[in-house]
Amino acid sequence: MASWPAQANGIPKIVTSKPPAVDSESQPSAASSDVNLVPATAIEHVQTTYLNEDEWRGPLTLEQYLEREGVLQSLDLSRDGRITGWILTSETLPQNQDMSRPILSSCETYLVHGYVARDGHVKKVQAHGIASVHTRPEHRGKGYAGRMMADLGHRLETWQRPHGTNNPFSVLWSDIGTQFYAKHGWKVFPSNHIHLTPLERAGYEAARRSLPAVNDLCVADLRDIPTIDYIEQRLQRLSDSEPGITHVAIRPDLEHFQWHFGREDYIHQALGKAQPQIKGAINRDTGIALIWHRVYAANPKDWRLNILHAVVPPSVETSKDAQAVLAALLLRAQLEAHAWELAGGVEVWDPSDLVIAAAQALRKEEQGKVEVITRDKNNIPSLRWAAGGDEELRWVANEQYAWC
Repeated sequence: MASWPAQANGIPKIVTSKPPAVDSESQPSAASSDVNLVPATAIEHVQTTYLNEDEWRGPLTLEQYLEREGVLQSLDLSRDGRITGWILTSETLPQNQDMSRPILSSCETYLVHGYVARDGHVKKVQAHGIASVHTRPEHRGKGYAGRMMADLGHRLETWQRPHGTNNPFSVLWSDIGTQFYAKHGWKVFPSNHIHLTPLERAGYEAARRSLPAVNDLCVADLRDIPTIDYIEQRLQRLSDSEPGITHVAIRPDLEHFQWHFGREDYIHQALGKAQPQIKGAINRDTGIALIWHRVYAANPKDWRLNILHAVVPPSVETSKDAQAVLAALLLRAQLEAHAWELAGGVEVWDPSDLVIAAAQALRKEEQGKVEVITRDKNNIPSLRWAAGGDEELRWVANEQYAWC
């Protein structure tokens, strides 16, 4: 039995344990009117973490995983009701001894800020990100996850809606291929990335001599980078130039970056590693920057440096120096991956043509072209448009900062 969230965060301590499974003979039909999707109580939300820990705790122990989830709830992206735990349950089943309800399937959602741009108009909106979709093995094959997602899609259209307006979209990242969530309304979007290998210091020093200078970034530096202004300008330009097409985006704000840094920093603490102070790099002359974080999977060979967001001010996007600057920044990321022994190297989601060209410039001719990898099993971005229909949608800045 363990507790979550941690008392150190000023959040009440909750003590519980893994809840019992519903025996097979008592499991209700997923189509039953007695089966309902409801917000989890605090105890039930902790219990869902017990249930999914085998899938997502990575290199952490159970105790550490529970504590990390509590830490994340104290961050700006999650606190003050912005995270909701959901469970699929049945009112006909008896409650557990601690008065929690049986959990047939579960997930959680985050309230996020985003944009919808169309025909020259850029509108600030509220949306939801979906995470931790899970059904325990004893309950699988019954259609519970499908029932949960079908109900959740509709609930999120009006969940925590501001001023009576509906939430126009919700997003998730599928780890089970392209079909399941699409069947329930979440359209699959392009999920491309490029990969660069770690680079030792000698190779870095030799390569950087011909490239522009870059400076490291810490968290405090990010407050001075107008990432929100840049995405709004980009959406305005796209909306003006492509009438009839709807562009959507999740706001690349400090809340999102710090949520990822919180995960990263906690794992460093748990694994006895030094706290990482460098969160990216920038070229001061152009303002072009990369913001990154370190990702620790269960297997050390999969530890990576992931680029959260590539910052390219619209005013310099087509400048003659932009490609060389991005090459210098990618090179710096490769060095950082090597310094932290991240054998999985550097990964850039949704790379622009400019980023791909910069990566290509770092390769020698005999190595061939940079491969743009399309994901078809894990981390597949999917978006449910509440209005439905055949409207053409483009997801702008579909990068890892938006992942939850």
